[in-house]
Amino acid sequence: MNFLKATCTACGLAALLIASSADARPTVYPTGTTIFNPEKAQSDVFIMVVHPTRVAIMDRNGNEYHNWKIPANWTNIRARLDKEGNLLLAGAVKEIGNTTKEEYPAYIAEFGWDGKQNWRHEVPKGLDWHNDVTKLKNGNIVYTAYSVIPEEYQKKLKDVELPWGTFKRSGVNMRGDVLVEVNPKNNKIVWKWNTWEHLDLNKFSPVCPNSDWTHMNSIQELPENKWYDGGDKRFKPGNLLINPRNLDEFYIIEKETGKVVWAGNHSYKTGLAHCHEPQMIEKGLPGAGNIIFFDNGLFAKTRDRVGMTLLGELNPVTGELEWQYESKGYSNMHFFSKTMGSESRLPNGNTFISEDNTGRLFEVTHDLKNPEGGEIVWEYMMPTYSQRSRIYLADYCPQFKQIKRVTKPFAVNPPKNEDFHIAPTIQK
Repeated sequence: MNFLKATCTACGLAALLIASSADARPTVYPTGTTIFNPEKAQSDVFIMVVHPTRVAIMDRNGNEYHNWKIPANWTNIRARLDKEGNLLLAGAVKEIGNTTKEEYPAYIAEFGWDGKQNWRHEVPKGLDWHNDVTKLKNGNIVYTAYSVIPEEYQKKLKDVELPWGTFKRSGVNMRGDVLVEVNPKNNKIVWKWNTWEHLDLNKFSPVCPNSDWTHMNSIQELPENKWYDGGDKRFKPGNLLINPRNLDEFYIIEKETGKVVWAGNHSYKTGLAHCHEPQMIEKGLPGAGNIIFFDNGLFAKTRDRVGMTLLGELNPVTGELEWQYESKGYSNMHFFSKTMGSESRLPNGNTFISEDNTGRLFEVTHDLKNPEGGEIVWEYMMPTYSQRSRIYLADYCPQFKQIKRVTKPFAVNPPKNEDFHIAPTIQK
């Protein structure tokens, strides 16, 4: 565990102190579409905005056309829309006022466009759902859940000596992630994968609770890709790309055997810092085969990453970043979400970003000459936080094609920040 040095941990603690107040923003601020350049932004899209109480479909200028209400008391929401217009929704049902309970009832359900529930899966007792669910090509769903690590594996945990004392890991109630695949037609679990059986139990984040070992936050079924076409079997379509956030490393699981066949990170500014949403870019899109990710910057190991999120595009074969978007300047928090966040590559080469903690959704160009990596060509400010909102082309599902837009897309050019103020008035 040579990474556990005083300097590294000090950086992590500094990041914690700054991150605790990094979400600060004005009490009153503009919401809705604040920037829109129709000539540079991806055309013909709808945005799925995930609010705390509803999932809504809107256009670039903020006109809302459809929504699903999120069931009462559901928290930590994950929503995905399929090509039939069905909404896959997952969440934990928390008791109001109870902040000490570790395990809550959790559900995964599918709702039709009409809001009616198609099916519902209750996460088994002993598992605590969190963070992600996705539908596979075979129609099954896979989700992440926490479970207490079996005693035989708990015995493998080792304490770590630090300059100021012992970091105790042995003898604790360690929890790790489980991947669960369910057939929604009969509600039967058909596949499970336990992190403790395949990952290094003594690789961990020293700034996270012992009960939060892996903190899995995303799953992707690998799409068809050039690497597999070229003979690299690690990237077989159907294998699963996962992100145990606290380990600061991506992994690809071979679905048939459960083996970890690929592990990845980046080296830019000391690498991953509690990242979200690594996704292999699909064929036909710019950067196809590369992995884009939302690297939050929480507990960064270097000062020039503290309070800064990085959007990266990783070549999984060379291990090099081929593009990144970031906000330049020392501790420049113009782009920072200490938790959550997601992204997706668009057909025109732009990238959609959901900066969840601040509730800012925006789109940037792919510009290697730009110091930050791109230009913001669309921005939408939510009145509250987001929960990994997404963007879809207008022909994604039949229901989109039937939507009658209330206006044509129109440009939004905000004033400069220094000119954006309410003029003072004199009281008589």
